[in-house]
Amino acid sequence: MISITELLSPECIKLELKEKRKKKVILELSKLLEQAGKVNDAKALSKKVIQREAMASTGIGHGIAIPHCLTDMVDQTVMAFGICRQGIAFDAADNRPVKLIFLLAGPPSATSEHLKLLSKLSRLLTEESFRNRIYEVETPRQLIELFRQGEEA
Repeated sequence: MISITELLSPECIKLELKEKRKKKVILELSKLLEQAGKVNDAKALSKKVIQREAMASTGIGHGIAIPHCLTDMVDQTVMAFGICRQGIAFDAADNRPVKLIFLLAGPPSATSEHLKLLSKLSRLLTEESFRNRIYEVETPRQLIELFRQGEEA
């Protein structure tokens, strides 16, 4: 199975998101994937993710959201990550603002892998010490290294 570390690439990590609203943040992260050549149409991807979000919020609590979708816009699973330090309303399970946002898109044929990645991300991110270390990273490469260590533990 693919690891989180393999999915994260420096050009798809933004340590200080500009947008302050849920739909705009999803578009901002989708644009990172487009600029990196991982998706062809950021607006179409963000629309698909927002449609999925309308079914049930992906704000899982602890200041984390993992907006995601399965779509034939991608041939393989892709991921973008951003931090919104002041927090944004995301209809999270605990009704608290979301600060760590992982956007995940995979092909419909990868449903099992998609669910395993969501589970792995959730497991790592529910650890308070791990979350706190994310806020301390200063570069995208440090974030990737943090996840590498977390996945190996």
